[in-house]
Amino acid sequence: MPNRTAVLPRPNVPTRCRRTAGRVAGSYAVVAAAAVAALGLAACGSDVEDLPSEPPPVVDDRPDEEPEPGDAVGDVDDPDTADGEVAPEAPLPEPDLTVAVTLTEVATLGEPTAGAVGPDGVLYLADRAGTVHPLTADGAGEPVVDLSAETTTRSERGLLGLAFAPDGSELYLSSTDRDGASVLTAIAVVDGEIRPEQRRTLFRLAQPYANHNGGDLHVGPDGRLYLGLGDGGSAGDPLDAGQDLSTPLGALLRIDPLAGDPYAVPSSNPFVDVDDAAPEIVAYGLRNPWRFSFDPVTDEVWIADVGQDRREEINRVAFEDLPGANFGWNRMEGTLPFEGEEPADHVPPVYEYETRGPEGCAVTGGVVYRGDAIPELTGVYLYADYCNGTVRGLVVDADGEVVEQAGLGIDGGQVVAFVVDADGEVYVLDLGGAVRRIDPS
Repeated sequence: MPNRTAVLPRPNVPTRCRRTAGRVAGSYAVVAAAAVAALGLAACGSDVEDLPSEPPPVVDDRPDEEPEPGDAVGDVDDPDTADGEVAPEAPLPEPDLTVAVTLTEVATLGEPTAGAVGPDGVLYLADRAGTVHPLTADGAGEPVVDLSAETTTRSERGLLGLAFAPDGSELYLSSTDRDGASVLTAIAVVDGEIRPEQRRTLFRLAQPYANHNGGDLHVGPDGRLYLGLGDGGSAGDPLDAGQDLSTPLGALLRIDPLAGDPYAVPSSNPFVDVDDAAPEIVAYGLRNPWRFSFDPVTDEVWIADVGQDRREEINRVAFEDLPGANFGWNRMEGTLPFEGEEPADHVPPVYEYETRGPEGCAVTGGVVYRGDAIPELTGVYLYADYCNGTVRGLVVDADGEVVEQAGLGIDGGQVVAFVVDADGEVYVLDLGGAVRRIDPS
């Protein structure tokens, strides 16, 4: 969870377990030896190895040539554009953060942490202890997956994210195993039915500390799978992972589980040809990207990065600008210097607020509202803070300038995530157990 109390002693001599095969020199086990001994985490010599054990294959996703005029989808077959005329769209109202809304409790779990819509249109919810449940008209249904014997909820660990393959063939789970490592698991979905007995491990990364695991998981507009990982934990980034391209820690990763065994990386990932860089990295310089999301209309990426002591930050970048983006940690904390000089390529946040200030102490990123029930919130980024349950709205213009930010007058409790159903309506997940939908009042 995005909690500020799990700070462990800084190791005297952090060590990295490096693999030497291929282009990428073992970036997958960044382990602080003293912390491993203290915490009992998997060390370099553990019987359970990090995955993949060899560099993943690269799948070509760069077009050979630019499309010719007239090749765009809809130029011929779309009845609205075939005659050169575009059907007018109904104008949307201007965002109104004073709109009256309420929270409707629709289910309870032990500790809900994430959710995603399956190929059957059902919203599935993750419980931190390791189970996945369909949301029904009567609340949370019986678990369809149970990893509780394989995970731990100590500190900021547990089942932290889930997503479905774009073709509906697999369910992806992001969790922490009993050794404290971050694990990606793929579970087969056959004819819309989740088959937990048919599973494979995609990725495993030993974590040097119990906090800053990140763990959020989404399929992007390009159909690739994105995973957010924190800087490895403790405080202040003692491993300098945020600016170290040789480790997946402190970064947003992009992989294609359907194109390789256990996965492939897209050729457009920015560091696939950089010596010693982790080819999965698509963006870096993150402390703990506990929650991120894609705007389903604009494809923009929103990343909320939990701060150290001074700034909680919300980042927004265009999808085409995401590859190679450096969000600054640990040289920067938001717009403030933290350690060293500001990177020349630093992408500053579009919004930040004071850590332990009136807005809270640990930002919980949310989603851009694109539902129909509350048109006044269309295009508004919804978020909260783990230490202050007020659900807030943020309006940012095309130039990245904040137009408005305000509380919506509803309290979601210990908010750890926002999830979206098949209709685009938004649910607030309270670590205390409640799953609540944002409805018009």
